[in-house]
Amino acid sequence: MEKLNFLQPPNQEVIHSIEKKMDDFFDQLAPENTDNIIKISADQVKHLEAEGIKLEAFLDHICAKHGYLMHGSLTEIKDKYLKSQFGKVFASNRSAIAIMRSIYSNRNVNLAYPYQYNDQHPLKLVVHTPENGRYISQDNGFIYLVKKDGFLNEPAGSWQFISQSPEVNYFIVVETKRADFNYPVEFKNDLDQE
Repeated sequence: MEKLNFLQPPNQEVIHSIEKKMDDFFDQLAPENTDNIIKISADQVKHLEAEGIKLEAFLDHICAKHGYLMHGSLTEIKDKYLKSQFGKVFASNRSAIAIMRSIYSNRNVNLAYPYQYNDQHPLKLVVHTPENGRYISQDNGFIYLVKKDGFLNEPAGSWQFISQSPEVNYFIVVETKRADFNYPVEFKNDLDQE
């Protein structure tokens, strides 16, 4: 019997099979030509996880295929659009960033993470808190999928995209959970220090 080598990258047939499962799942939940906002719950995502597919891989695939960007938020938004009090809506083409922003708030802390990351320079979140160590995070959050049109990639080549409008319609919302963020998180109580 031939031994499987899990250190080798999967072949094209395996990749195609995984992509088909993700596409079928998406098509089932998000039919084309609907005016309604599609909501994908954490319970629905469990069907993908049962197939060995992580939410991060699913979102990256679907967004690349359909031209979406992702905006992570701790808040479930009831309107049909994202609205920024700062005049610009921020989004990402990398689901790990959106998942992180759906779990960790930047309110009263500094979230430090790279604009670019890869296997050689992996993603790591550093939460700089005040001396009291307080920060805001949740067990569940939300990712809003928006069309890429009207966003600029800034800085160029990074995961960050910035809208030119203070309001952006979203089409799909995906519930996240803390376990979806699979990267190291470090806490430093040094925000008030110079």
